[in-house]
Amino acid sequence: MTKQEKIKYAQNCICETWLFPEDSFTRSENVIFETDKTFFEIITFGGNAIMRVDEKISNWCTEKFFNTPANEILDGENLFLIEGKLREHGKKLGGEHLRFLHLNDEICVSKPGDFSFELYEKDQISELYSDKRFNNALNYYNDVLAIVARINGEIAAMAAADDNTCGLWQIGIDTLDEYRGKGLAAYLVKEIVCEIEKRGKVPFYTTWSANIASMRVAMAAGFCPVWINYFAENL
Repeated sequence: MTKQEKIKYAQNCICETWLFPEDSFTRSENVIFETDKTFFEIITFGGNAIMRVDEKISNWCTEKFFNTPANEILDGENLFLIEGKLREHGKKLGGEHLRFLHLNDEICVSKPGDFSFELYEKDQISELYSDKRFNNALNYYNDVLAIVARINGEIAAMAAADDNTCGLWQIGIDTLDEYRGKGLAAYLVKEIVCEIEKRGKVPFYTTWSANIASMRVAMAAGFCPVWINYFAENL
């Protein structure tokens, strides 16, 4: 896929998951619609904003944000307003989720020495679940792929992918403290990207803007930031 095809694929997957029209991301105006699937969620690819909200706050969101540029909605003052409204209903923002797509195919990552690498398919991943040190890589219930780095037979790092978004496979990565700085994270992320794309799926990577180390891993493996979203969770 080209870069634009990957972005369009991601948008279509999100539209299918969120249950709204595929043209939502190409409209000039913001899109705000009621749902009983979540209390509040907002997403933007840099153009308009799309919100799905509970009926209790639908009118408020429309009044406040229908004509507000997406980058302004996701700025300090308006995030403060949203947080306040959510707390009236026993909710809060779950934090920033900055999403990356693998758009730089030409980037190569050197294989770190001294480690062995093992691929785990979906039906094998449960073998890894007894080890709870890798909860940034695994979500422990719908993982579909994992690559493990071992040294002297022990796991040093792991990249894994889950399938939560209709064909978009999310990558997670964990490296034990003593093995950081050796290039393992970027190598594992790049390798699992290749495995995901072999299966005809599109990988994405999630972090937040303050996690500089994580963003460096993403970019070193060929990822670029493409969209951002916030959602509500219970207090």
